[in-house]
Amino acid sequence: MIVPIFIPHQGCPYRCVFCNQNEISGAEKKEDQTRLDSAFNTYLQSRPLDELPEIREAAFYGGTFTALPVQRQEFLLSSVQCWVDRGDIQSMRLSTHPGAVDAGSLALVDKYSVETIELGVQSTDQEVLRRSGRGDTPESLERSVHLIRSKGYRLGLQLMLGLPGDSEEIFQQSVSDTLQFKPDFVRLYPALVVRGTTLYEWYKKGEFIPWSLNRTVDALKMAVKRFEDVGIPVIRLGLHPEPSLLANIVDGPHHPALRSLVESQICFDTLSDLLTREAVLPERVTFKVPLRKISNYTGHRKENILKLKEKFAIKELVFVQIPDLIAPELIV
Repeated sequence: MIVPIFIPHQGCPYRCVFCNQNEISGAEKKEDQTRLDSAFNTYLQSRPLDELPEIREAAFYGGTFTALPVQRQEFLLSSVQCWVDRGDIQSMRLSTHPGAVDAGSLALVDKYSVETIELGVQSTDQEVLRRSGRGDTPESLERSVHLIRSKGYRLGLQLMLGLPGDSEEIFQQSVSDTLQFKPDFVRLYPALVVRGTTLYEWYKKGEFIPWSLNRTVDALKMAVKRFEDVGIPVIRLGLHPEPSLLANIVDGPHHPALRSLVESQICFDTLSDLLTREAVLPERVTFKVPLRKISNYTGHRKENILKLKEKFAIKELVFVQIPDLIAPELIV
């Protein structure tokens, strides 16, 4: 269980073209203590602890945490540490910018029960970073990853596709560069046009066109397969659907079931490969598929079934769910 604590665009020395954290978090006027109380009351005190998930973690989202004033970092961390000491949660995680990680900032974090540090990488391409206002370099990213690893923290990296100057090739190179760091997990976000951002101003002038949903799903499909092939989990696809974010999205590849779309496309490719290997196919085909993944294999709104029937001239597709099955099997 994640207890999210939003710190809206605070501590960050950059103003990225895609970012309007005050709008996204909806928490720009809340004081820290009120913000903390609200998060823990909502997620922990609404029901007894023995009814909650066994592992619980508080996560600071929003601004660049390690660039906050030191006294403010200490207040936030020490306040949450009280919940750790009582056993209400087990650990904390925080998000920050690669350029805001150094030995001094980690020395402060070391004093508290922080187990995970996430870095907003977004892209490893210098031109994309420059046009996005990121103010980052490959050297600072490599240095921050090394420091985080040397301290024994779990490492999470975040990528964003569809930024100004981005392309499928550039994004996949960012994926390749991220793979080299061997993070414990990654998050993948599409660039969206949100009111109050520089991207929004460029969008109104026709200077920025967001990627389509189909283009985004195709790129994410390849990225997810590459990460999962080496055992790196993709723990999130798409931004968390905060009400204030949803109210301010103007354009872009936002979908409430983005992960489902991506995983369905991956499953479609897998089933297609199995069918392609057969020289002759009957009119009725049966697949064994892993239990509880039937919706991924049939596709969003049964789209995979329709596409497979059309592509391979099959009249009937049958799916049999098998416990403990890892990969689908074709029965002809």
